[in-house]
Amino acid sequence: MTSILRAIAGMLFAFSLATISMSQEEGLGVLVHKERALDGYTLIAPQFDNNVYLIDNDGRLVNKWDIGSFTREAHLLENGNIVVVKAPEDEIDKSLFELGYSPDGAVAEYTWDGDLVWEYAFLGANRHQHHGIDVLPNGNVLAIIWDYHPLEEALVMGLDPAIAEEIFLDVKTFLPDVIVEIDRLNGEIVWTWNAWDHLIQNVDENLPNFGAPSANPQRIDINYQKYALKELSTDWSAGPADWMHVNSVNYNPALNQLVLSVHRFDEIWIINRSLTTEEAAGPAGDLLYRWGNPFAYGQGSLTEDRKLFQQHDAQWIDEGSPGAGNLLIYNNRNNVVREDEQAEDEYSSIIELKLPLRDDGSYDWDAEAEIVWQYDKGFYSRIISGVQRLPNGNTLITEGVPGRLLEVTHDGEVVWEFISPVPEDRNWLFRVRKYPADHPGFAGKDLLPGPVLGA
Repeated sequence: MTSILRAIAGMLFAFSLATISMSQEEGLGVLVHKERALDGYTLIAPQFDNNVYLIDNDGRLVNKWDIGSFTREAHLLENGNIVVVKAPEDEIDKSLFELGYSPDGAVAEYTWDGDLVWEYAFLGANRHQHHGIDVLPNGNVLAIIWDYHPLEEALVMGLDPAIAEEIFLDVKTFLPDVIVEIDRLNGEIVWTWNAWDHLIQNVDENLPNFGAPSANPQRIDINYQKYALKELSTDWSAGPADWMHVNSVNYNPALNQLVLSVHRFDEIWIINRSLTTEEAAGPAGDLLYRWGNPFAYGQGSLTEDRKLFQQHDAQWIDEGSPGAGNLLIYNNRNNVVREDEQAEDEYSSIIELKLPLRDDGSYDWDAEAEIVWQYDKGFYSRIISGVQRLPNGNTLITEGVPGRLLEVTHDGEVVWEFISPVPEDRNWLFRVRKYPADHPGFAGKDLLPGPVLGA
């Protein structure tokens, strides 16, 4: 009898392995430990596809939105609508700068049934929306914007002429990033923070913002590029005009603060959202805190002290989830400076960071931020990608270029895996969000699953 049971157990185990192998090959959901994965639905916006998809834990399609253009990010609202980043319906004026990405330029809202509610497009020549967004508790949307300045203005602000000559070459554009808040009800920009207002330079004492970056870490060194490029073989894929390349913005309602992932500086920056636009343009709008690369403000070595490497998706862990109040970061580790350049040694990591926060919401610059959790097993994406702490304590990882999603426990056990099958030729995922089954956005909605995505 025992031998029969063992034989049956062996057959079941072999069948489970075959099922998992098939799932990975076809892009289906892989339930390694179904009881430990979050019971919920995953919202996927493939970067080179015109659709947004909602899938269950088996990879089956629950809803689909036709956006009509490439998209890269989607957020589910409590009424069941989604807010997305997309290419605008009308053509963008690129007379001042050509820089841009096909899935960017506009923010839009769609109903559960796919009807367009509103769209805010940045069509003018001076500003262009790019990368990520965040939805505030009041329903307004934060967006990241390139702000056009001719290179001559940057030189007047203290940009080292050697940078213009050695790095910018024929580029005549300087694009600091701006964070704007868009009112969903009236389509107006109601708040702005501009990095251009918070610069420092140590090149010319007769120009504005003169001072030592090392003594003023709350301000942004306009000449950081010059020093970083001497030690890095960085791929400036978007060109030197894209000076900061902020790729995410996230809001903390308890602190009324924003965290930015600043790709080109290998840092996260925290700024104050409680200010008015006018106040945010002054000293009160300087950085509240920064972390990841002290070399960016002259207080460390680029090769020895840097902790972040072209990171993405910095965000506070939501209240109600384990680790609430800490930061999560997808650390791509793309431009790690090391002697061993073997491809098999490349890996990305997830960092959970506890900041030196004081009771009044300020930060102790002299204290070290603490990495309280890290996961770096079996995934790597040199660009894009994301991370999310789920209500059950698991962490959802978006491994961007392979189009792969992993849900891992605090102990690092993979409990759910999904490989996006769309589009077949380039299934990149910028970042993905998963929502629990009891999320208000699903109330009263038809959640009957259809075929597996891509089947």
